[in-house]
Amino acid sequence: NPDSVVSQVFKALTAEPVPLPTNLDDLLIGPEWEALAYWEVGQPKQLEYLNEAVGDIYQFQPTSFVIKLVDPNNPRTYLQAVSGAYKRTERRIILTSQSGKELVMDIMFIDENYMVMEIDGLRLFFSKTRSFNRH
Repeated sequence: NPDSVVSQVFKALTAEPVPLPTNLDDLLIGPEWEALAYWEVGQPKQLEYLNEAVGDIYQFQPTSFVIKLVDPNNPRTYLQAVSGAYKRTERRIILTSQSGKELVMDIMFIDENYMVMEIDGLRLFFSKTRSFNRH
């Protein structure tokens, strides 16, 4: 069914990048973003290549980030969070963890509720988990 949620998520993951909104920082910063699904870039654009993500949580503050990684052995718990600083230029975000490791992310799409990012050859679909007032 082309109108199903799964079809809509897959369409978002395999679409070309769209122009980013002018309020990108307002959308990105503050809420927790949960990874729900992914598609490996280069795989056929067919629904059977859509994969469920483990639910890692990404959160951005004005200059810092926190990523809570789900424990693969116990999906109800998180491993130690990864945190550090980031810089954004247009759609590219470069995260630098406290240990000095870098991760490059490209925002393909973002709105008030959803975000698609490309990270290391994977397109990830995120949903906002909860919002809060950051003022």
